[in-house]
Amino acid sequence: MTKWVLGKYSAGVKRSYRQYCALAVALDVVGERWALLVVRDLVPGPRRFNDLFAGLPGIATDVLTDRLRSLEAAGVVVQRELRHPVPANVYELTPYGRQLGAIVGDLARWGRRLMPPPDPDQFRISARWALQSMVSAYAGGLDDGEYEFSIDDDELTVRVEGDAASVAYGPATGAAVLRIECSAKRFFGLAMKPPERARPIPGVVVTGDGATVAAVFAALPLSVGVVS
Repeated sequence: MTKWVLGKYSAGVKRSYRQYCALAVALDVVGERWALLVVRDLVPGPRRFNDLFAGLPGIATDVLTDRLRSLEAAGVVVQRELRHPVPANVYELTPYGRQLGAIVGDLARWGRRLMPPPDPDQFRISARWALQSMVSAYAGGLDDGEYEFSIDDDELTVRVEGDAASVAYGPATGAAVLRIECSAKRFFGLAMKPPERARPIPGVVVTGDGATVAAVFAALPLSVGVVS
């Protein structure tokens, strides 16, 4: 586990690069396997330990515990007690952690051209991960407001304000501009080949102006490609 003293890096950290370099010190914290994916999953909002564990298939509970402790020690993550709707302890990003969340978004944008087609036989696939990537590449053009996505068991809201878009866990805080309910398979179908016009789409329930569906997926592109 990473050791910190009075908020300053300790040279006694396990598996440290032991280099007096800001990048090396940062990698001592976030270079461990799963660390940045934990940050990615906290970008949309607070999560319980069990939510994080369920959302990171393949991680062991002790590894998740260790990564959270390291991120807490570095001032990236903090625990907080929620009282509503039910009492629960959650993890969330600190302001310092949200700076790292923005860097994670930049790194995801850098990795977009490396993405192959979504093959479930090769990769674990999540519509939530895809939507976060799509939001990070927001192309603009949508009206300000909230756009709800209910994809299998995930309830997510994309918030658009000016030229910026973000994604948050849960339903819209007010009246949504549009709500889309579908399976992950149908979601990826829409993301890979956005509809060209307003029309009923089998397996997709749309609440709001159906013509907006095409605009939403055009503004939130899912790019796949190979480095040339």
